Amino acid sequence: MKTPTMRLSDAARRAIHEAAVEAGGDPFRITISDRFKYDLRFGSRAETDLGVDCGGITILLDPSSAQRADGVSIDFVTAPEGSGFTIDNPNEPPRVRQLSAPELKAMINSGLSFELVDVRTEEERAVAKIEGSRLLDKEYHDYLLGLDRNTTVVFQCHHGIRSQSAAEYCLREGSRNLYNLQGGIDAWSQLVDSSVPRY
Repeated sequence: MKTPTMRLSDAARRAIHEAAVEAGGDPFRITISDRFKYDLRFGSRAETDLGVDCGGITILLDPSSAQRADGVSIDFVTAPEGSGFTIDNPNEPPRVRQLSAPELKAMINSGLSFELVDVRTEEERAVAKIEGSRLLDKEYHDYLLGLDRNTTVVFQCHHGIRSQSAAEYCLREGSRNLYNLQGGIDAWSQLVDSSVPRY
């Protein structure tokens, strides 16, 4: 079996090294399920494990995980909500990614070209809206499905439930670069623009 190529950021390497001291010398292992769920832990080596050297740190993988790990990049980030590992795996099937209200604001400010889809009702939109968004109607639905499948599309509703469903629908239709606004326009009002009314 081919040994996968994996990359650890300096921050991830430091975090693993520091945790290894507490783990009592067991090697670091990653398990990747067939649904691309990740389990990162320290544990003993199995006979069938593959070891991947990542700049002085060996990552152990069982044979099934190794098939899903080629090209994986692992980082360790610290944020106000906590610290943890982030994994970028090019082998994952497309999925709907979650986007915070401040992250959406940063996307807008960057000038990045993307579609911002409001899946609420006309009545809700009359109360509050995010500038630059467009209400999803039949015409816009057909337009979205006709776009290049790699077009960035962000879905937004009141609290992020209906927009998640709409994004998953587009995912099933073949779109690949889809985001859901976590917390919807309510989070936008609280975290980004308090002039947008809450309801």
